[in-house]
Amino acid sequence: MVIWDFILERWSVQTQPEPEIVWAITAAVVLLTAVPSVWRILRQASTIVHEMGHVFAALLSGRRVSGIKLHTDTSGVTVSRGKPKGPGMLFTALAGYPAPGLLGLGMAVLLTTGHAGAALTLYQVVMLLALILSRNAVGIFSCLVSLLATGAVWWINHPEAVVWTVTALAVFYALAGVRGTFDLIRVHIRDKHQARSSDAGQAARAWGRTPVFLWLLFFLLAGFGAAAGTVWLLI
Repeated sequence: MVIWDFILERWSVQTQPEPEIVWAITAAVVLLTAVPSVWRILRQASTIVHEMGHVFAALLSGRRVSGIKLHTDTSGVTVSRGKPKGPGMLFTALAGYPAPGLLGLGMAVLLTTGHAGAALTLYQVVMLLALILSRNAVGIFSCLVSLLATGAVWWINHPEAVVWTVTALAVFYALAGVRGTFDLIRVHIRDKHQARSSDAGQAARAWGRTPVFLWLLFFLLAGFGAAAGTVWLLI
């Protein structure tokens, strides 16, 4: 009961971010993700959520999940078992790229409805599940860094620190979803062989050989929609 009360206390942070802070954080995230060397570091955090999107979709569609692996080049893979084609495989393939944006949007909804602490708790739960499912050293290390960095803010529970952290995470994941989709489009333009194994390529094969560009367009629209919704809610 004491533990539950401790958690509920952290869910009750109701401070709202100032619009100026939201715009400053948004500008900072845009600049940071625009620098290739910085984006290569930050993208690992986005990849964790990307793979967890595959995990949740696979479980919801009845597939068996063995785990996830993250690599030093910021790519990742989710290992699941089930039919190689059909709606389950399609749902699993499509869930990765929209996942960061949807997480950002969900955190923004919680923040703007007076539940900043719950938003940070949600993020911690996703990272903890990713840690449990990680099957290599890179994945374990990446999840631990994310958990420890945000865990300190969650534990201290300073209202402004919680709100700023949640705002930064929401904006980052919302924009990371868009940036990741543009990276995918570049892969499809430059490397046809690698593109075959991408999420869009797998989706095209999973559902009657549909055109790949339809799924790329879906990722792009989902990413921009989540990003626009997140920023609109926060300001």
